[in-house]
Parts: sequence; C-alpha cells; structure tokens
Amino acid sequence: MPFSMTCTNRGCGDLMEPYLDPSTDKVFCSKCDKELVNITHFIKAQMKQFKQFKPKKNISFAVKCKKCNTEDRPLIKNKDIICPSCKTIHSHLSQAFKIMLMEQLKKASQDI
Repeated sequence: MPFSMTCTNRGCGDLMEPYLDPSTDKVFCSKCDKELVNITHFIKAQMKQFKQFKPKKNISFAVKCKKCNTEDRPLIKNKDIICPSCKTIHSHLSQAFKIMLMEQLKKASQDI
C-alpha cells in the first residue's frame, strides 16, 4: 500500500499519494505537481521502499546523448542532429535513422 499524505501547498490541500524524484531526492504532490517541503528522511526512505517514484515522461523521438547522458528530443542544426542540453552532435546514430529522425522532427515541430 502506497504512502499517502495531505498536500501542504496553497490551493491544493488534497489527500494524495506523493511521489519521489530519485535524481533530486525531492517529494512532489501527485495532484498539483508542486514540491512538498519539510519531508523527513524517514518518509523519503519509506517512499523509496514502496517505489513511489516520479513517473517518467515519455518524449516522442527522444535520443540519449552519449556525452551528457540526457534523453530528450534532439534539435536539427545545419543538417546535423544535436543534443539540446550540451549542443554536441549525435554521431552514434546510423545514417538511415538520422534521415527518418529528421523527417519526423520536422513534422513534430509543425504540429506544435
């Protein structure tokens, strides 16, 4: 059974099941998605044991960068596919995949 508590943020105050972001070790409300402050180490350890982690966002056409290890939708610059975080060229991708990815990224940017 997951750990539940009341949200302490102004405007929310709902009873919910908070989640933990394992990379930052911060706790967030599952209703308003704001950070909950004054959460003890014991509660965080309990949430880790129950595996109440922040759900991973699925990003379409995401590529993992070999340099900075971030997984995000790449950018197109001068017919090169680059990482949006560290601005390095994704050289580990095959040519066929690069062609398909460029076409799909152009379509995705038009949809937005």
